Amino acid sequence: MAKVRNRFLTGFNLLGFQLILLLVAVCVRVVFWIFDRPANMIATLIATLVTGNFSAGVFILTGSTFQRRSPPWNWIGYLPGLILTGVIASIVAEIPIYLITRPPTTFARALLSDAPFGIVVTLVFGIVYFAYDNTRSRLVARNEQLQSQVQLGLMEKQGHQSELQQAHDIQVHLLPRETPQIPGYQIACAWQPARTVSGDYFDVLVLGPDKLGLCIADVSGKGIAAALLMANLQASVKAFTEDQGNPGIDSPAALCSKLNTVLSNNIAPGRFVTLFYGILDSSSRAFRYENAGHCLPLIVHRDGTIDFPAAYSGVLGLFSHWTYSDREVQLRPGDVLLLTTDGVLEAANREEEEFGYQRLIASVEASRNQGVHAIRQRVLADVAAFCSNQFQDDASLIVVTVD
Repeated sequence: MAKVRNRFLTGFNLLGFQLILLLVAVCVRVVFWIFDRPANMIATLIATLVTGNFSAGVFILTGSTFQRRSPPWNWIGYLPGLILTGVIASIVAEIPIYLITRPPTTFARALLSDAPFGIVVTLVFGIVYFAYDNTRSRLVARNEQLQSQVQLGLMEKQGHQSELQQAHDIQVHLLPRETPQIPGYQIACAWQPARTVSGDYFDVLVLGPDKLGLCIADVSGKGIAAALLMANLQASVKAFTEDQGNPGIDSPAALCSKLNTVLSNNIAPGRFVTLFYGILDSSSRAFRYENAGHCLPLIVHRDGTIDFPAAYSGVLGLFSHWTYSDREVQLRPGDVLLLTTDGVLEAANREEEEFGYQRLIASVEASRNQGVHAIRQRVLADVAAFCSNQFQDDASLIVVTVD
């Protein structure tokens, strides 16, 4: 019953409803006056108030029964009841009217005379109320459905974000926590994912007391699919560089060939990996490398000259028959070697200009005398400032300085 009262007070505000009934009574009296029809204002007022309130109570108690039916059956069941309610309301209203106005006729004749007015009032209010309440009920149900969908969407989004965060945490642990060092070189790394999870991969691998493997790669695509392929690549690189006799110990080309075979046979068509792998040897100061379709390495020499070792081979994972070759450069004291992914070089500003090699060289030259960590921090800061910290692609960086 409390719910019924609440529906009445919130749907048809009680005081407002009485004012509407008074307005209807006045309008009826004006119509009678225009057409020069005799009408008692008190009788009209009583009939309108009693009929309207009686009918409203019946509508509130029974309306929901018919609303649950689909059109037109809701109206077919509702209208006969509405007419019956009008008849009963007219009888109820006629009692105080007859007692107050004392018409010179019997109660039955007075009822027959006034009943059409009560029935019409009941029909008007009943139809208006039913249409209003039916529309309101549909809107409430639709609103509840939308709220449920929004709540479900928020829960799914939170679950997705939680999964992404877990994937991010796992991926962070796949990257080197500490950067190994060998005599004669200083090495620093950096990673800036564009999303929660990344398709970039880099690693510094201990191959012996005087040798380190530098690996940096970029998996095609973004998001979870790229991150899964990155994890597969990381496991393969680790497996092929752990023990003597494995291809990654002495020959970057052999490692690339092995990785290409594994990836070509295991990843989805159209997926591929660009990879640069090089071996630093502190005893010979030689840097042996192979570039499988990756960004060109940058060497800034002590005297200010610039080298871009430009030779490279095909990307990994597209064609298993592609071949790879070892290449070698000599690194001299004071040189700076940079290995990057395209997220650094292709970071764009608002004018859609790319950061590029020239700005990368300028960042190195501005910080080279401050050490390898200063170079790494300066490059990342310059790239972030250039693109307003809006990285559109994953950005990774390996910096090597030669003592």
